[in-house]
Amino acid sequence: MTVGQMNSLTFNFTVICMQDIVEDYHKDNRTDLHWMEDPSQKSFIFSGVAIGAVIGLIPLVPMLDQIGLRITFTLFGLISAASSLLFPLAVSIDFYAVFFVRILQGIGTSILYTVVAYIPGIWAPKNEMGTFLAVLSCGFQLSNIICMPVSGILCESEYGWRPIYYIFGSLTVLVYVAFFFFYSDAPKNHFHVSPKELSMICAEKKPKQGKESVPYRAICSDKCVLATWLAMCGRNVAFYVLILYGPTYLREVLHFDVKGTGWAAALPFVSCAAVKFASGQLTDRLTMFSEKTKFITCTLISMIGLAFGFMIMSLTTYRTIAQISYTFAVTLSGITIMGTIKCLQLRCQQHVHFATAVIAFMACIWQFVVPLGVGYLCPNNTPEDWSFLFIIVSVIVIVANIPFPFLTTAEPADYAKRQ
Repeated sequence: MTVGQMNSLTFNFTVICMQDIVEDYHKDNRTDLHWMEDPSQKSFIFSGVAIGAVIGLIPLVPMLDQIGLRITFTLFGLISAASSLLFPLAVSIDFYAVFFVRILQGIGTSILYTVVAYIPGIWAPKNEMGTFLAVLSCGFQLSNIICMPVSGILCESEYGWRPIYYIFGSLTVLVYVAFFFFYSDAPKNHFHVSPKELSMICAEKKPKQGKESVPYRAICSDKCVLATWLAMCGRNVAFYVLILYGPTYLREVLHFDVKGTGWAAALPFVSCAAVKFASGQLTDRLTMFSEKTKFITCTLISMIGLAFGFMIMSLTTYRTIAQISYTFAVTLSGITIMGTIKCLQLRCQQHVHFATAVIAFMACIWQFVVPLGVGYLCPNNTPEDWSFLFIIVSVIVIVANIPFPFLTTAEPADYAKRQ
């Protein structure tokens, strides 16, 4: 998960140190703009990942049902690896080649949300579901922790930005091949799982009775699921502003140097991973509270923290205060998954892969819309432009989460009860 996400993030950072391709373009005395100089074309390059993710989601649920996670995840990972290895070549060709490679990067990431919810349902003991969820979803944070500093160091080195893509692409191939040989779709078939471990994993789980068709209409009309999807929409607007434009904001508005931008963009995700892991442990061990109380608390703390962080960033031009607020928002953004995905796991049970696939689809929509919105609202990267954007994001996060505490439940839906 970490390396797959890294491949889609790398451009978000290297975009601030790719001026050499613009200079080479104009050496031939061309008067037209390079795509790196055209805000609309650059926005489409950012949005290419979202388009690819939508394409990847189309066959995802049927593939999981037919060939399982092991083969499906490996195939998507190898597509992600190819996209990273091909990116420098695409840049040397033209805008359309880069756009195509970004679409491939999006296909590689389209499975990640589903994996976060799918694997714990198969491999996690009932009383360790929160910890599994926290550890797996830390891949989103680890990708930033690794990608941003490494990109910053290489960008300022004599080697430039191109080796970043070759290193990450090669690493992705190795990791996904290892996954293919070590992962099993069923704990009982894994050569390292003892009978004692298997009994712990399967305890309190209802046995699967063959293949079940996904009740698409019932899930899509479930108020609990709809409220969770809406909450995740609000979170994803804020999340993609931070992920896609965090380095740009730190570089252009707060005036960090390139290497400093890499560290400033990565360090908040360290605290985010730590807080997420701690929250996973707590949700498993605080048995005196109901599951509903725990997932509502996680969601509301995360969303209020996100909105508060964005609001403070909108009101200040002081670098230290803005950096602290940025870190605060990123840190609390991570525990949203501990609330929303846990809610869907409890509600949808064996059909959670479809519910999370819808979240991934809506995330793709926002991943496409956010760059266009930022390009429109922040054309000049002035503090005033970003301030207005941050206020809008804060309002969206708050409004989207209002129904969540009132409509969600920890009870399995009727369509999830096995006969």
